[in-house]
This record gives sequence, C-alpha cells and structure tokens, in this order.
Amino acid sequence: MTPPTDSPDTKEAFNVVPIHKHKELMDQCIALINSEWPRSYTARLWSLESSKETLPTSFVLTANAKAGVVVLAHAKLSPIPADREAVFVESVVVARERRGQGIGKLLMREVENHCFQNLRLKKIYLSTIDQEAFYTKLGYKLCSAISIFGSRPAANKSTKKIWMFKNAPC
Repeated sequence: MTPPTDSPDTKEAFNVVPIHKHKELMDQCIALINSEWPRSYTARLWSLESSKETLPTSFVLTANAKAGVVVLAHAKLSPIPADREAVFVESVVVARERRGQGIGKLLMREVENHCFQNLRLKKIYLSTIDQEAFYTKLGYKLCSAISIFGSRPAANKSTKKIWMFKNAPC
C-alpha cells in the first residue's frame, strides 16, 4: 500500500499492506485479532481470505524484526450495501504491547488514504466500545447507528457501541 513509514512516536519503519497480497502473514493476523476478540481460527481465516483489491479489504501494519516480519495492527474495510460511497472500518486492533506508540494512528491514516484517494469514497463509518477519544483525535464525529448489513435503512441499535464517521476531505 505504502512505502515504509516511520511512526510519529518511534523511529521504527512500518509497512501497511493488504493481507491478500501477504498470505504468509495470515496466522499472525489471526492471532492478533483473536487476542482482542476470540473466535475460531477457521472463521478468522475465512474472513481474511475474502480480502481483495475492492471491498472487503483487510490491511495489516507490519514491522521488521530479527525473526522476520511481524504483524502489529489490523483493520478491515467492508462495503455498506445501502451506501456505495461509504465504507465501514472494523476489527481495528493494535498489539497490546505496542499501544500508545502511534501505530493505530498510522494504520488509520493509511486506511483513510486508501478509502478517500484510491477507492474515491466519500465517508468512513466505524463503531467502537471504548476508543471514542482515539477516533475523535483523528477527526471522527459521532453519528447515529447505521445498517452495515443489507440495504435496509433500519439502524443497528446496539447500546454498547458508539458510532462515528469521517467525511472525505474537500
């Protein structure tokens, strides 16, 4: 997706790449996502294997280590059937030991660039339970729940989730 980028908070070089072009990272990515939201290996693998150039797309942020390439973060972009000019970003996770180092901000910046510049989308939606402050710092604003499944306008009324959006820059 992008050439190596330095984190704003470290001098370490990172890459943000689509998982479908780096299948060798699938196991690490599954372990990372399951460390936050446990689910079967097969279900995670199926989800990651659906990644493609168009939506849905899963991105991983990687760094080089002595043992090889290490997956530090993940985000999945999913289509919104009722709004072809928008995307739903989900399963955003950063390795616990690397949180607070600017990695999430770097991943989201690359995801936003991909959505707005490459896919030419007009809006990004996401939901969170406990990261409202993080997304607010990135320019996301509160919104009503949206339907991310099907084309019906009925909103998802989950009481735990906080729904947010960001418009493409003018």
